[in-house]
Amino acid sequence: MCAAPSHSVIETLQGLYALVRESEREIAASLGLNLTDYRAFSVLAQFGPMTAGKLAQELGSTAATTTAITNRLEFHGHAIRERNLVNRRQVLVSAAPASSQKILDLISPLATAIDGYLQELAPDQRVGITSFLGVAQELMRDHLQTVSQKEAL
Repeated sequence: MCAAPSHSVIETLQGLYALVRESEREIAASLGLNLTDYRAFSVLAQFGPMTAGKLAQELGSTAATTTAITNRLEFHGHAIRERNLVNRRQVLVSAAPASSQKILDLISPLATAIDGYLQELAPDQRVGITSFLGVAQELMRDHLQTVSQKEAL
C-alpha cells in the first residue's frame, strides 16, 4: 500500500524535472542561446564574477570549451570580461546585468505564484516541503556525483 504514494511522488518529481528542462530551453531560446551557453550564463548569474578556469570547473568542461562559450556570451552581450581589481593578471567573467534582469523578469511571475501558494499553507506544511526539497536536492547531488564518477571510468 505504501508503494502508490511514493510512486506518485516520483512521477510528480519526474514531471517537475521535465518542466524545468523545458523552461530552461525556452529561457535559453529567448536569450538567443543554446543550452550549453545558457547553463554557463546561469552559473555566472548565480555565483557572480569568476575566472574562466573556475567557470570551466563549475561546468565540468575544458578550458578551450569554456573560452569558446565565454566568447559567444560576450559577443551576444550576455557576459562581461573585466580585469580583477586585486590581481590585474586575472580576468573575471560575469553575467551582463541586462541579461540577468531579463531572466529575472521571465521567472519572477512563477516565483511569485509559488510564494503566494506557500504563504497559504500552514507553517508546518511549509517546513515539511522545505525539508523534503532539501533532502531531494542532497540526494540528487549525491547521485550526480556517482553518475559523474562512473562516466569518468
